Amino acid sequence: MRTLTRTTTTEERRHLPLSTAEISLRADDGQDGADGAERFAGYAAVFNSRTAIGNPLRWGFYEEIAPGAFTKTLAESDARMLIDHDSYYVVSRVSAGSLLLAEDARGLAVDSALDTGLSYVSDLKVNIRNKNVTGMSFGFYVIKDDWTLETVNTSDGQTADVEVRRILEARLIEVSAVTFPAYEDTAAELASVRSALVRRGDTAAIERRAVWRPELRDLLRLVDGDGDRAPALVSARAEPESEVRAAIAVHSTDTSDAAWDGPANSSDLPATEEALRMAHAWVDPDGNAAAKSSYRFIHHFVGVDGDVGAASTVACTTAIGVLNGARGGTTLPDEDRQAVYKHLARHLKDAGIKAPELKQVESEPGESTRETSATEPETTPVEPAAATRLSRTSVDLAMSGLAARYGLTQ
Repeated sequence: MRTLTRTTTTEERRHLPLSTAEISLRADDGQDGADGAERFAGYAAVFNSRTAIGNPLRWGFYEEIAPGAFTKTLAESDARMLIDHDSYYVVSRVSAGSLLLAEDARGLAVDSALDTGLSYVSDLKVNIRNKNVTGMSFGFYVIKDDWTLETVNTSDGQTADVEVRRILEARLIEVSAVTFPAYEDTAAELASVRSALVRRGDTAAIERRAVWRPELRDLLRLVDGDGDRAPALVSARAEPESEVRAAIAVHSTDTSDAAWDGPANSSDLPATEEALRMAHAWVDPDGNAAAKSSYRFIHHFVGVDGDVGAASTVACTTAIGVLNGARGGTTLPDEDRQAVYKHLARHLKDAGIKAPELKQVESEPGESTRETSATEPETTPVEPAAATRLSRTSVDLAMSGLAARYGLTQ
């Protein structure tokens, strides 16, 4: 058995079908119960239940979650309940007292208030009754896992060796009621396998699967020969350095549309030039290359151990709004502004999102290019929203709020 303790920097998601998630609507036993209020109940994860991720006999693996995997994160995190992992549809939140999460003998139990003052919550209740929403899922980062090799019997009477991943500790981001409680296509399964293999950092494991899925061989560029993730994990596919000295070179990485908190990610970011350049899109050419104050436009998630991971589509879209004049805009030289835009737009392209066009914006003299500090108070409590939901008439206001909330003010 090989135990890995490195922290993954790519969010993963797992799904449970209705029969396993035990979704139900129950009467609210609290003060609102007399008014016929209902609560959501279900399981976002089940312990010791083996799930096939991809094809375990060829390029995938089996996975199970160990009891206690969420103990630490439940004591520390402020998870939300969403619908279909969409941060626009926030149903409840731990810190608000509307979401209760707990581990029991079965798994991760979810107990959520349902405020029908939110129109989509009323829709959720109807969809649950009509079996349109049929399961649960959760978004998480793996903190610790084990990989073991087991021999199993196949349907044709033969035996085969398969790998089993056991998640020992996970950092919970959100739980979701989901329409599709299982992977609907190979691409989704493949993405999950890629994430697990990069975190594992085992070149032999990648090679074995690449026999069946040649595209997985690209992961070898992200892992060095000693079985560790290469230091240049995020920039391994970087283009040649930009001619604009202050703009950080374009690179393609994993992306995530999970809830984004700029100050929190900046706080976890180590003060090393390598990490800082990985996480940002611009650096002051005359500043200290190892000082966070020299950098702008943070847009990558940072693990609790300081690893720089997936690019946030929310952060990238918000930053482009700043480049386009939201919240006072930026005084970056136009060539820098264009290069930063190119950097951010590449991440959105990798996520399958069309980047907003870069406008011709004239910066007002005297405007600061200083990014909001991770230690400064959050002045506008705006939750992240998918950029595709913003109307053209409200985009500037929405971008301004998001920029303030997530530390992207320039």
